[in-house]
Amino acid sequence: MKTNRRISDCTFLAVLLAVTVGFFIVAPHASAHARMVKSNPARNAELAKAPEQIEMWYNELLESGFNTVEIYPAKELESAKHSNLVHEKPKVDPDDCTHLVLKIDPLPPGEYVVDWRVLSRDGHSAPGRFTFKILSK
Repeated sequence: MKTNRRISDCTFLAVLLAVTVGFFIVAPHASAHARMVKSNPARNAELAKAPEQIEMWYNELLESGFNTVEIYPAKELESAKHSNLVHEKPKVDPDDCTHLVLKIDPLPPGEYVVDWRVLSRDGHSAPGRFTFKILSK
């Protein structure tokens, strides 16, 4: 009987180890916040011409109406108050709920910061930031 008990103890420990490892592999993904996976303009892009809109794609579905985007000159990054150059709310693309679109007014040459906060459908809010530059002609 001691052999059978030793085998069942080993089996129990192996199953416990597999479940524990599985939990740590799956748990971070289950509770993760939305992450931006790409943008247009791209992070750190140097553009010859000002974009007409900012587009961002995320790794999770977004709730419509609860997302914010601010665009301001990079020289204001460290100041407490920013000159937000956005005049409307970003919109979730109805054909791709991971895609956020923001129409913007023409921007003069310079470096800009895009600060965003999105609400994913799992109820988690997540912030992020990227920069781009519009080159002088």
